[in-house]
Amino acid sequence: MKTESDLTWKQTQNLVDDLVFQVTKKHLGSSEMKVLHGAWCGKTYEAIASESFLAVRYIGEVGGRLWSNLSEALGEDVKKTNFRQALQRQWEKQASSCVNTATISEIQPSIIELNEEPFIERPNIESYCYQEISKPGALLRIHAPLQFGKTELMSRVIEYALKQKYRTVVLNLRDAVTEDFQNLDNFLQWFIVSISETLQIEESVEEHWHKSLGNCKIKCRTYFEKYILPSDNPIIISLDELDKLFPHEEIAGEFLGVLRTWHEYAKIKPVWQQLRLLILHRQVYNQININQSPFNTGTEIKLTDFNSGQIESLANKYKLNWGNTQVEQLMAMVGGHPYLIKKAIEEISRQGTTLENLLKSAPTASGIYRTHLERHLRYLQSNTTLLDIFKEIVLSDNPIQINTNIALDDAVKLYDCGLVELSNNNVSPRYQIYRLYFQERLAS
Repeated sequence: MKTESDLTWKQTQNLVDDLVFQVTKKHLGSSEMKVLHGAWCGKTYEAIASESFLAVRYIGEVGGRLWSNLSEALGEDVKKTNFRQALQRQWEKQASSCVNTATISEIQPSIIELNEEPFIERPNIESYCYQEISKPGALLRIHAPLQFGKTELMSRVIEYALKQKYRTVVLNLRDAVTEDFQNLDNFLQWFIVSISETLQIEESVEEHWHKSLGNCKIKCRTYFEKYILPSDNPIIISLDELDKLFPHEEIAGEFLGVLRTWHEYAKIKPVWQQLRLLILHRQVYNQININQSPFNTGTEIKLTDFNSGQIESLANKYKLNWGNTQVEQLMAMVGGHPYLIKKAIEEISRQGTTLENLLKSAPTASGIYRTHLERHLRYLQSNTTLLDIFKEIVLSDNPIQINTNIALDDAVKLYDCGLVELSNNNVSPRYQIYRLYFQERLAS
């Protein structure tokens, strides 16, 4: 029986989000929220998957990571069967240490319910993706900088595909370990095993590899042709964070060539029309022959900044009564960067801070964008050439001319990671927050 001191759904949502953020430095994603809400309602993974139009295996993996993160944050073994009790104990512990416990049960009444989770649709992009991924042998590439909404768009394409009864496999290259990147053979086996396990294919990849003739690319192709592609339903294979492959040049060149070849097979081999590839990446890998690259074929979707109307709409969904003034003030600092915009709006809605105070600390190490900015800094520090070039860009009062003061390839690399804007053969910091933050750190 529920008592007055039991956690409500809103309180559970806030508490779990805070705990997971402590471990991962990321807020709950849409899939995690669906799993959490379903589990809170006592639903099985099968029921959650059915309601979300997602695969049961995928929901189980999301749930496993969620309980693991909560276990780490709480210092005890948290499972789907006991998470409510564990959270209740943590809630009471926090309440007892708080001077004014009444405020705890009143945290941000404007918090968004799960079914109202804000998402700003990008005009025509989603429907265009649905149209393209439905084409036989499709190759759809979602190209955008870090935290621009690539994964969110991918999840919506996958949901659409599931409604069409397509088979779906979502692979994130972060799940591959060092051993998988040792050589092409290892990587292709990781790739095939990941797909076969998701689809629950009984034919052993190891046995196929042992018995089949030819090199590893041939073995990979024949496994696809024998066991994966033959079906009444097309299959979508989504590759998230493809950029993780690029530092491994020998593997990257060969594997990207394989993807290009498979896409072209659809023109001459009917069975390959079943395959639809969905690739998410930040940069374009150019260390490959243009005729073997998947980056100049298929359909490319480039995600852009939010406009002022979209930002105002998002603020309104968070119950903020914003108009042009507030939107313009925020955009003057972070432009229309989807993640930076949403994080600011969430912070103001949930924590009650003011826009003025948030903007004052935004480009500093104590601001809400600290993790995002430090991630860019580490990337630059790993590439001294780009670091020196970007230093020149942020310290200059005027745009830097490409090909005169900076090489085009270097400008494009900085553009792909979202740090600069290219215009009329000139390059400048993409957002004011980047200029201010890096001026402080690179001035000496």
